[in-house]
Amino acid sequence: MAGKVVFIIGPTAVGKSAYAVDFALKNNGEVVSADSMQIYRGLDLGTAKPSEAERKGVRHHMIDIIDPNEDYSAGAYCREAQGVVADILSRGKTPVVCGGSGLYIHSLLYEEMGFSGRGRDDGLRAELETEAGAKGCEYLFAKLEEADPEAAARIHPNNVKRVIRALERAYGEAESAEMGGLRDFSDTFGASSRYDAKIIRLTAERKALYARIERRVESFFAAGLVSEVESLLSAGVRRDGTAMQGIGYKEVVGYLDGLFDEAEAVRLVKQNTRRYAKRQETWFKRYEDAEVQYVTEI
Repeated sequence: MAGKVVFIIGPTAVGKSAYAVDFALKNNGEVVSADSMQIYRGLDLGTAKPSEAERKGVRHHMIDIIDPNEDYSAGAYCREAQGVVADILSRGKTPVVCGGSGLYIHSLLYEEMGFSGRGRDDGLRAELETEAGAKGCEYLFAKLEEADPEAAARIHPNNVKRVIRALERAYGEAESAEMGGLRDFSDTFGASSRYDAKIIRLTAERKALYARIERRVESFFAAGLVSEVESLLSAGVRRDGTAMQGIGYKEVVGYLDGLFDEAEAVRLVKQNTRRYAKRQETWFKRYEDAEVQYVTEI
């Protein structure tokens, strides 16, 4: 594995974290998280952040790197993660990139994914607003699912304003001088990797995966997810911030705000997680050079 960067990808709850730890133990590796919610300090249960015991002594990077009210982006992730990967390689170890955040994985893997750091783009916003008026929000939401499944999981399909802002961020992050502005993310699947990469895509039979998701969500609530969210809000974490829009957090905030009871919050987290897993599967299937491994003990 000398000089190789390994990517462990797949839908939520398929067992990526445990697989990555075991792989790292066998291959003198260190884990580099590619999870857009595990970057936040204090968001532990709802993000399924691996505990110290679950890490089995393997060093983990890109976890707990920012406070919940801080802004972060795929561009920032790509820049920081590249430095981490370079450091691991320089020490003769194997970087094991593990996560389900498609845009994070994509940005780190492909050189074609340049970053402008641009957030607001009035021209693009006007273009998207025109498309929304002509073709409807459902059309724009489908584009968001293509560009950033993680963001799509946090946004209601009919919330035109948020869909447009999410698309603007995604397209702004992925702007590339060589490509004149990346508007079709499928163009970069199978493009030149910046690393000597080995991609392992974990997948499972859908019924088994959904059953695991349901058990996992129930365990989150039993372990104190509601208390975790209460503590975060009491500490000043913004209800409308990105951290609180993650699956598991936004539903608990709704419960705490009296919009529905806890049973409904649990149901919504299960439903939204299943939908997100389906989007992830669609995204990751396009990595045609990935080694596919079916997880049966799930």
